[in-house]
Amino acid sequence: MSPLQPPYQYVIDTSALFDLKGKYPERIFGRLWEYFNEMCARQQVIAPREVLREIQRGDDELIPWADGNTEMFLEPCDAEAGIIQQLLPRYPADIQRKYSTRPWADPMVIACASHYRLPIIQQETNDANQYKIPPMAKPFGVKCLTLVNFFDEQGWQF
Repeated sequence: MSPLQPPYQYVIDTSALFDLKGKYPERIFGRLWEYFNEMCARQQVIAPREVLREIQRGDDELIPWADGNTEMFLEPCDAEAGIIQQLLPRYPADIQRKYSTRPWADPMVIACASHYRLPIIQQETNDANQYKIPPMAKPFGVKCLTLVNFFDEQGWQF
């Protein structure tokens, strides 16, 4: 049996949520937010709980939105913990130290996407030297989409 459990369709990273709020403000892109919020409410777009922690760590208007959509933020399961254990040694020690005292969602986003066999919506660079989501997810067979790729895949037009 596949680990994919409907209605999950996408895993979203903090980078995409911050860019969504910053580059596509609800006051201008109201219809986009209607569609997106509906997908989040239906858990078609999910994220690991660590994404919520990254958002809450800041001082941003995204915090009330995230606090109102907590059902989309999932706790990792045991299988995801195993994927994280495979993933962490791929990061240099200095990066692991940097995030040892604050929320760090990237490994959990990749593990969640790998476990549920879902694409990641993210806005990070594809530079393998920067240890960002796209190059780190690739060995796990995880597809990465930008926000515009996601909008296009959904057939949204504004």
